[in-house]
Amino acid sequence: MRYDGLQAPASFNKWYEVIAMAAGDFVDGMISGTKRISYVELFEEVAARNPLKCVFCGRGMALVQFTHVKHGVFFELFASDRG
Repeated sequence: MRYDGLQAPASFNKWYEVIAMAAGDFVDGMISGTKRISYVELFEEVAARNPLKCVFCGRGMALVQFTHVKHGVFFELFASDRG
C-alpha cells in the first residue's frame, strides 16, 4: 500500500512534532479561554435547580457520598483510609 502526503512515513515523521505542538497550542488556548464551573453550577445549568438545596425546607446540604445502584459507594467524604 502506498501513502502520499502527510500519511507517508517520511513526511509524517518530519512533520509530527510541528503538528503535535500546533495541536497542543490550540488546546491550551481553548482551555485557558473556558471558565471552570463547579458541580453545583453545572447541575443548575442542566436541571435548573440547586442539587445541594433541600426541596422540603430550603436549607443547604453538603455532599458527602456518591453511590451507584450496581457498584455501591465510589466516593465518601468521611471514609477512613484504613482498609
